[in-house]
Amino acid sequence: MFFPISFDNIECQPAACEIVNSRQALLQRLINCQQAKFSGHLSLSLSNPSQAWSLYFLDGQIINGMGGIYPVRRWYRQVVQHCLPLGLSLPPQPKSASATWSYPALMQQVSQGQLMPHQVTSAVTGNVTEILFDLLQAHENATKSQPRPEGNTLDIHMTYQDFCQEVNESPPILVAPSQVLKAVIQTWSAWQQAGLTSHSPNRAPVILDRGALRRRTPPAAYRSLTQLIDGELTLRDLSVRLKQTPRRLTRSLLPFIDQGTIGLASVSDWSYTPNAPAPPSRPIRLDPKGPLVAYIEDSRFDCMAMEKILEQTQYRYISIRDPLQALPMLLEHKPDVIYLDVLMPVLNGYEVCAQIRQISAFKNTPIIIVTSSDGIVDRVRANLVGASGFLGKPLTSEKTLASLATCLLASQNLSIDQEISSDTSSIRTLELGNRRLI
Repeated sequence: MFFPISFDNIECQPAACEIVNSRQALLQRLINCQQAKFSGHLSLSLSNPSQAWSLYFLDGQIINGMGGIYPVRRWYRQVVQHCLPLGLSLPPQPKSASATWSYPALMQQVSQGQLMPHQVTSAVTGNVTEILFDLLQAHENATKSQPRPEGNTLDIHMTYQDFCQEVNESPPILVAPSQVLKAVIQTWSAWQQAGLTSHSPNRAPVILDRGALRRRTPPAAYRSLTQLIDGELTLRDLSVRLKQTPRRLTRSLLPFIDQGTIGLASVSDWSYTPNAPAPPSRPIRLDPKGPLVAYIEDSRFDCMAMEKILEQTQYRYISIRDPLQALPMLLEHKPDVIYLDVLMPVLNGYEVCAQIRQISAFKNTPIIIVTSSDGIVDRVRANLVGASGFLGKPLTSEKTLASLATCLLASQNLSIDQEISSDTSSIRTLELGNRRLI
C-alpha cells in the first residue's frame, strides 16, 4: 500500500552495511544516497531496543518509506492532511478496509486528474519526515537510558540493498532527501526546545482523573477534552483533527500530564487489508432552484469540508473566504442560510454577523455561528448580534444537514406567520373601513 504497484515485488540484493552513532552522521549518509543516485532499499535500525524503518530510493530520490510501530496510522494521516478532497471523505480512523488511500490508488487518482502530483508529494514527504523523526527520538532516548562509555551514543545500523533488476518504470512521485531532511531537522529541534524529548507523539492521551480535570479546567475546556481524548487517537492523530502541530498540542496538554490527570498510553496500529475500490457513483444533478447555503470561513480546508457535505444534496453552495467581501457577495447571491466562522482575520464572526443583521434583506435569514468553542459567553454574544444558532467543529454531515433542515423549516414557518399576520392586518383594516362606512 506504500509503493507503486511496479515496486511491490521488486527484488533487492545486499550491498553494504555500516554503523553510525550520531544524528549528523545519519543525515549525511542520506545526502550521500542522493549524491550517489542510490537505487534500492535502505534499512535503518537501532541495536537495542530493536526498531526498524525502511526508505526506498530511485536514482537518489526517495520513493517512500515504511516501518516503525504505526506505519498504517502514519500514512493514513498524510493522506487525510494533504490529499484533498479525498481526505475530507475519510473518517478520523479507517473503519473498514479500503484501497482508496493506498499509494497505487493515489497514483490512479493523479492520472485521472482527481489529485495533483504535489499533494502526493506532500504526503510522501510527511510520511518520511515522521519516520526519521521517530528514529531520531528513539535514538536520543535510548542513548540517555542506557549507560555507555562517555562520549558514545547508541549505534544506528544502516543496510543498503541495491535493486537487482533495472527499473524501467519510474513512479510519478519522487522526493529529494535534502527536502525531507530540512523538515526533519526543524521539527525535531522544535520538539527538543519545547522540552518534549521524552514524550512520543505516537502515544495516545488518556484521562486518568476526570474529577481533578473537571476541577482544574473551565467547563468548555473540560467538555472539549473529554470529547477528544478517548485513548484511541495518538497525539499526531488528534493534531490532524484539530489542525494543530503535534508540538503545540502536546505542550498544551503537558501541565495535565505533569499533574497526573492525563497520561500517555501505547495503542495498536490500524489494520489494512485492501479491497477493490467501489465504482464511482453517478453525480446527483443539483436543483438550480434549491436552497443556497453560504459559508463565510477563511480556512480553505473547512470550506472544502462544507462543499463535500453539500455536493450530493439538493443544496447549492458558495464559500466566502474574505470577511471583508462578505456583505457584497451576500447581497449579490441572496443565500437562504448563512454559516459564519468565529475566528477570522480583520473581522471576527460576531462582528460580521452584526453587520449582516443591519441589512433589511437578511433580517430573517438564518445565521449559524460555526465554532469549536461553545460556552455560555459565546452563546450570549451570538444572541446579542442576532445569530440563529451554533454548529460545532469539526463539521460532519449529520450535524450540518440537521442544522440546515431546522433552519429552513424555521424560516418557512416564519414566512407563513408573516403572511398570516399580514393577511390578518389587512382583514382588520378592511373591517375597520367597513364600520366607518356604516
